[in-house]
Amino acid sequence: MTFEQFFAEIESQLPTYADDIDKLSVKMDVVDRLKKFGRNICTLHEKVVQVKNSKALLPENFKSLKCALKVDPFGCNVKGVGNRRDFTDSYIYKERIENPAYFDEVNQEYITSCNSKIITEKITLGGEAFEFYYHPQWLSITKGINKDFVAGDCLNLHPSIRNTYPHQISVNQRTINTNFATGEIYTQYYGLPVDEEGEIIIPEFTTGDIYNYLEVYVKMRIAEKLIANNENPTGIVQLYQMWKSELFFLKKNADSEAKFHGAGKEWNKNFGKMNRAEARAFNLPNLSIFR
Repeated sequence: MTFEQFFAEIESQLPTYADDIDKLSVKMDVVDRLKKFGRNICTLHEKVVQVKNSKALLPENFKSLKCALKVDPFGCNVKGVGNRRDFTDSYIYKERIENPAYFDEVNQEYITSCNSKIITEKITLGGEAFEFYYHPQWLSITKGINKDFVAGDCLNLHPSIRNTYPHQISVNQRTINTNFATGEIYTQYYGLPVDEEGEIIIPEFTTGDIYNYLEVYVKMRIAEKLIANNENPTGIVQLYQMWKSELFFLKKNADSEAKFHGAGKEWNKNFGKMNRAEARAFNLPNLSIFR
């Protein structure tokens, strides 16, 4: 179930208070609660984020970092465009040839060797295919790691990376802080599941206990805000006390559902297909030696 569907359910169950329910606050509560379940409900995602003023914002569903590379763009290949000059007149881009890859002007593509360190981002605009090429460099994570936001198997923690590469990062909440002012960072991260549109999904493995917990938790939070603002129509206080008394047992059941990995194989399989489809948009450097 997506967050939009979840929110619609909450509104339908509390029609009297629908005008007083703040959607953004509800979403923040849902995301916060889901992240409390840790990697038990997370899937692996990837994203290229922009660095401005030595900061980069990670996606909303981010939980913990698995891998980060500084990527410097150095080329673009256009497929389906007959006149390359027409393209350059309409778009601003840079090409820089770096061994062990070179650009073949005849075939209009980069030729790489097996040792090439190139990331290719494939984008479709107006029916035309564009391939943007990036040269990756490892990023060293600074001391004082916050384990909530950097995964234990994060590749950047490898000693050969932390003690070798000059560009440094730290991660706090959804923000990557860098020792360089601008640029781009390719990330792999553990995050909450999302659908094809990037909307947060509330996982329902088997029992539905995670959903039940979130539903009661959100209702309780709504009631708290109504009471705090003296908007407490008859019955809201009684409902609040009932929801609060249920929460401990609902949370316990939700934790059990999240930890029960085997029951979610089909769910994970479906999201695995989505992750692989996203991954096909990138040709990644060989990271296997650090796994």
